[in-house]
Amino acid sequence: MVDAIRGFDVAVSALGPFYKFGVPVLKAALRAGVNFVDINDDYDATEEALKLHGEAQERRVTALIGMGATPGITNLLARHGAQKLDEVSDIGTYWVWTAIDPTMGPAIIDHYFHAITGMIPTYKNGEWIRVRALSEPEHYEFPEPVGTWEVAHAGHPEPVTIPRYIKVKNVCNKGGIWPSDLNEIAKVFSTLELTSLKEIKIGGHVFKAREVALGITLALFEITPPEAMEKSIGPLYERLGDYALRGLGLAVVVRGVKEGGERVLKYGIACKDAAKATALPAALAALELAGTEGVRAGVYPPEANVLSVEKLVSDIRKEIEIELIETEIKTL
Repeated sequence: MVDAIRGFDVAVSALGPFYKFGVPVLKAALRAGVNFVDINDDYDATEEALKLHGEAQERRVTALIGMGATPGITNLLARHGAQKLDEVSDIGTYWVWTAIDPTMGPAIIDHYFHAITGMIPTYKNGEWIRVRALSEPEHYEFPEPVGTWEVAHAGHPEPVTIPRYIKVKNVCNKGGIWPSDLNEIAKVFSTLELTSLKEIKIGGHVFKAREVALGITLALFEITPPEAMEKSIGPLYERLGDYALRGLGLAVVVRGVKEGGERVLKYGIACKDAAKATALPAALAALELAGTEGVRAGVYPPEANVLSVEKLVSDIRKEIEIELIETEIKTL
């Protein structure tokens, strides 16, 4: 991989799941001495990647990690909103994703199972703590036609990176999938620890529990009776239309103070092409990185403002509609 990367202006990685491949690919880019962008969406791989900051500086390489939809657009909007306030108290990032995209491969399912397994990081009262995955569920309202879906704590990089670059008291990340039936199946898998990497024996063969859950998930459309599938997916198409198959919802809520008054900035995205929302920030960052002189070396998340957050948000807005609702909370 080092030989394949060497000589290019920028290397871009979408090779997941990132808890397996994120750090090894980043290390290859560092060894090759080539600037780097990825869409790393695993919290532990992000923690390990950030530890390579010093090496990246020594090798004069700029590495931008997590430059996808979530993390990526969510981080950029968190910084964009924070800059509008005098003080920031809370940042929440939220997402809901299609689970019926026919182009979806095993890596993204593997990633999701990783995100809903065990104890995961969040940022509360100025400290990084661990909470149980899928805890504290709530119903979050995304822009139409995505609408309201259940989301819960999921293991993602936003709580890992945002407090490093934005002074804030609390940062959380909550996500979910549609249709609701598959969301419920995922919760059952998580509760039974079928999303873990524990080894289990089946018919004399040893498998990791997640491999079994992944195999079942990939086979669901083949083994589920058509009438049951229609009962599950039919109402979804009636509700979401073109968004049902490949869509996603994203949101970022930034709470704080401006001019003495409490403000809430709520950014929302309903995109019918989740792949585009993921690829666009990485592509824009790669082009910007290739064409900009003197970008400081190191390993950085999107909100670090190594590349202008305002420019990236502006360029993303040319392709994807971003709704903003700003509320001033009046106190008696």
